[in-house]
Amino acid sequence: MPSADTPFRTIEDLLAVVQRLRDPGGCPWDREQTHASLRPNLLEESYEALEALDLGDTDALAEELGDLLVQVTFHADIARRAGEWTLEDVVAGVVDKLVRRHPHVFDEDGPALETAEQVSQQWDALKSKEPGRDSITNGLPTAMPALAYTAALQRRAGRAGLPVPAGDDIEPSEAAAGRQLFEAVARIQASGIDPEVALRSEALRYRDRIKRTEQLAGSDNSLADLTEEMRASLWAQADSK
Repeated sequence: MPSADTPFRTIEDLLAVVQRLRDPGGCPWDREQTHASLRPNLLEESYEALEALDLGDTDALAEELGDLLVQVTFHADIARRAGEWTLEDVVAGVVDKLVRRHPHVFDEDGPALETAEQVSQQWDALKSKEPGRDSITNGLPTAMPALAYTAALQRRAGRAGLPVPAGDDIEPSEAAAGRQLFEAVARIQASGIDPEVALRSEALRYRDRIKRTEQLAGSDNSLADLTEEMRASLWAQADSK
């Protein structure tokens, strides 16, 4: 928050500053940036925000989220000048999405949901029915680190009622899980295999099987709405061996 001797700032102030930086007579570096050239900056700022979050440093988190907001406003200004979209379009789109995907909150006749798991299942089901979305895997960028991609993919599959490989039981602690992952990486590298590449390949095979299962179910059916027996049958049919 601003200190007592600092004037209160708004999003409009931030937009005005970014516009001034990118106007003629502004900053040469800022004026020449494009969506593509800012990609590394967006990635770096995201990781810095995550580091502040991991450290529990709330002051640093506020600063890093501000840096992320700068990235958003830069992309919005670039798009506005190109006649593509504006920050107002971005805000309108995400507000509409949040309301649409929370009918249990904003719709008087919406379903009564009691648990976070029910909300997650509804979110996935509603998202899968939106235009351009034909799979629960939509919106998961394969450019994510392989481990993060795999974990997100497994969470979505589990919410849809699909089998998630269990493997051997591990000691239920973060330290034990981290040790097992660390040792697995060492064993895989000792075999001359890149663990990142290997995990990504397996995750993509799992993703493709999910998509084949969805295709077998048909566009009118959500996997979560099918019976367990029907899902198991379709999952087995989707195994490409």
